[in-house]
Amino acid sequence: MSETSRPSGYKIALDCMGGDLGPSEAVAAAALAIRDGVIGPDDTIILVGHEDNLRLLAVENRIIKSKRIEFKNAASIVQPDDAAMTVIKSKRDSSMMIALDLLKSGEADVVVSTGNTKALVAAGTIKVRPMEGAERPALAAIMPRREGHFVMLDVGANPEAKPEHLVHNAVLGSIYAQSALGIAQPRVGLLTVGTEEGKGGARINRTHSILKAMGEKINYIGPVEGFDVFGDACDVVVTDGFTGNVILKTIEGLVYMLRDMVGQKVKSNPVYLAGGIAMFPLLRELKGKLKPEQYGGAPLLGLSGLIMKAHGSSNRQSIASAIRLGMEALGHGANRRMLAALAEANTVISSTPVEE
Repeated sequence: MSETSRPSGYKIALDCMGGDLGPSEAVAAAALAIRDGVIGPDDTIILVGHEDNLRLLAVENRIIKSKRIEFKNAASIVQPDDAAMTVIKSKRDSSMMIALDLLKSGEADVVVSTGNTKALVAAGTIKVRPMEGAERPALAAIMPRREGHFVMLDVGANPEAKPEHLVHNAVLGSIYAQSALGIAQPRVGLLTVGTEEGKGGARINRTHSILKAMGEKINYIGPVEGFDVFGDACDVVVTDGFTGNVILKTIEGLVYMLRDMVGQKVKSNPVYLAGGIAMFPLLRELKGKLKPEQYGGAPLLGLSGLIMKAHGSSNRQSIASAIRLGMEALGHGANRRMLAALAEANTVISSTPVEE
């Protein structure tokens, strides 16, 4: 969405201390978002972390005098291996918790964090609270496919989803695909082991029955299998957080493996090198499509406030992308539409009989 097509005056709380690359990359991301117009003249990005250090980094990135930035000091840092309850009880002065406090109080409209996922999900659920009608949040990742991109959720927030949670994921993911990918009527598929009726166990079958019963409330195309995911079968893939997280990390590992294998082969053989040079434009195009920076943030859907989770190893482009996606979701009024969709879904859930 362009800067001129959305409302202005949003406030973004950026947790600058949680990523693997440290606060320098987070502040550089804020500078990039400002330069690219993602953060407009009336918007504000609040840099949350060790304030003295953040101010020095803002000087280095030439944004210290920008009216679009503010600073919020945080004394401690959430570590990658910190237990969620330890963070909630003992690290209330951390950059993650203070950023969530800003969202809870209305001083920020969206939180962007590269920090500990378990802690962010748990603290976000407790502090920001689930939307009315939702029980568990879901992380929604945008992933590349043969043509374009698709949304997959959940990719890690709720490993043991019940049928009602999967139905919620379907309606939340559909609205997010409208916002982030610009698809008017996203096709929603339920990930399972076969497309035949009755395959996939009681949980999948119950979810399938409810989604069918929703009729025109959602563009549900039915069950999809693993080999359908990266084709053109659907725009939203619905699964539980355990399965989604395994798929996400497997794909990341496969991409890195293929990249390294191709690189080694090209370097080891002059014939391959010549072929690689000839194919360079194609390889560059594929690299651009597969790189994670374009869609660097996964929103935690189903909460009353918007939280964008970026990968712990995110660089400045990925973090700036997470900021952009958060701003676009706010501009589309996604949360308001999700509330209405959840209410409709819960009515169908309660009226759909459990099959024996």
